[in-house]
This record gives sequence, structure tokens and C-alpha cells, in this order.
Amino acid sequence: MTVIVNPLAGKARHRKRIPALLQQLAGFCTIDQLYTTAQPGDARRISRGLPALAGTVLVVIGGDGTLHDAVNGLQESGNQAVSVGYIPIGTGNDFARAHAIPLQPAQAVTALRHARTQQINVGKAVSPELGTQYFVNNFGIGMDARIVYDTNHSEAKTGLNRLHLGQFAYLMNILKAVSEQRSFSATWQGEQTHVNPHSYLFVFTNHPFLGGGIRLLPDARRDPHRLSLVAVNAAPIRKLLPILVNILQGRADHPRLHIRQRHHFRFATAANEHIQIDGEEFSTPVHVTLTQVPQRFLLPVQA
Repeated sequence: MTVIVNPLAGKARHRKRIPALLQQLAGFCTIDQLYTTAQPGDARRISRGLPALAGTVLVVIGGDGTLHDAVNGLQESGNQAVSVGYIPIGTGNDFARAHAIPLQPAQAVTALRHARTQQINVGKAVSPELGTQYFVNNFGIGMDARIVYDTNHSEAKTGLNRLHLGQFAYLMNILKAVSEQRSFSATWQGEQTHVNPHSYLFVFTNHPFLGGGIRLLPDARRDPHRLSLVAVNAAPIRKLLPILVNILQGRADHPRLHIRQRHHFRFATAANEHIQIDGEEFSTPVHVTLTQVPQRFLLPVQA
């Protein structure tokens, strides 16, 4: 087993617990290689160099950003043999929520002991501006990406992480984004081409969650075999606030919350907007094709 640890995940709030987690992990498996990341991209480089041998296991101890890097490295190298286990110690941990991985790290290690290899889909975004990016959670443009940008650059996030309340940093920036985000022109294609001069929020997602547990899809609409597009058009704030309340209540069924599900999307905008890919920051303009590809994970067996 290879283990990649990001001690700085979640603003290092679990750093002191990592030796205990490794000891717990070593109680039921052999750790052949242990790597510690120091900067973004390290996990991508490490996983890209793993051998494509049947039965190879990679365990990531970090946040969704570390998992994003590790999966990108495997996909870039075409390595379909490695199964990825995940111990969440980040801020958002949306991948763990979506796949029944316990959010408490020690419980996640216990769950990993009894996990089974499952092949699930992750997103793939290809564009001349961004190259090829794979995403385990979502690809967002507009309001969601603005919230991610504001949150990542917020001093409050550091303080909340120390209190183990990092997910609230995203919530704190929602109202700011609702009032400040402006409409932008975009073109997207699913079944047919749509030109939308009043775009406000576009999120292409593999599962219902973003921003540390905020639900964008009701369970009845979840489809693991297709990419989901969740879109909101610009409107006066009095019309946007009920949509926000609906999402925060975990319902995600407001009539102004538009949901489309396809195997293949195209999206383009020349507007000056933020982009987030699994919480990593990018920016427009962008002309992107979005699909899904299979990836092997070690996941709890759900009843």
C-alpha cells in the first residue's frame, strides 16, 4: 500500500492526529511507501508515478484537493489498476459525504478496513485554456466559484478551521456572493445548444454535494452514471434568496433550480468569471467539454 499524507489539509487541524491514523492503518495493512506533500501538485506527481499493477492500493489522507490531485495523476498516467482509499481531514470533505465515508478520520480508517473496490465515475474537463482536468466532486462557474475564491482568501476560514468549523467559511460568503455576483453570457450544449445571456450559476457535478455538505441535487435526481448540471439564472435578489433557502434546507427542488443530466456537456464563456474545480481556483475565458471517466475507489459497502 502507498499512502499520501497532506498534513496541511484543513489548515492543518488534524496534523497532530496523523501519526495515530498511520498506526491504525498499519494495524491491518502493510504501508510500503509513505509520502508527505508540501505543496499543491505533489500528490498528482506521486500518483502519476505509481506502478500499474493489479491490486495496488493508494490511500490519501488529506482533503478533497489532495484527492483531486491524486486522481488526476492516476488518470493522466492511464493507470487503471490502482484503487484509491480516502481518509478525509480537509475542510469540505464532499467526496466522503457523497460516498458514505465517515467524516471522523479514525472512523474512516476503520471503514477502509472493510471497504470494497468499486468503480465509480469522476468528471473530465477538456479545454484549450485549462488543458485536461479531472474532478471528483464538481466543476463550477459563476456564483459557486466566486464563493470558493472568497472563502479560500478569507481570514475567517483559518480561524474556523481551528475550531473544526471550516465548512461555515463557505456559508459565510454565500450572502456576499448572492448580492455581488452579476449575470454573464454563456453558451452550453447538452441535447441542444443554449445561449444564455443571464447566467448566474453553473455547476457540473458527479454527486449532490459542494461547499462542505451543501446539497445541490435531491436524492431522487442523483444519477452516478451521468454528469449533472445545476444552473441558476440571474434574477433580483428577492427571487434568488428563496432558491438559496431551498438549497440550504437540503431540498434542492426549487423550480428556478434547473437540473440537467447527460453523459456529455459543452460550456463556453468569454466573461470574466471565477472557475472552481474541486475547490481549486481557475478563471475564464473557457471553452470546455465535460464528460465522465471510470476510477477505482475503496469505498464502504452500503446496504
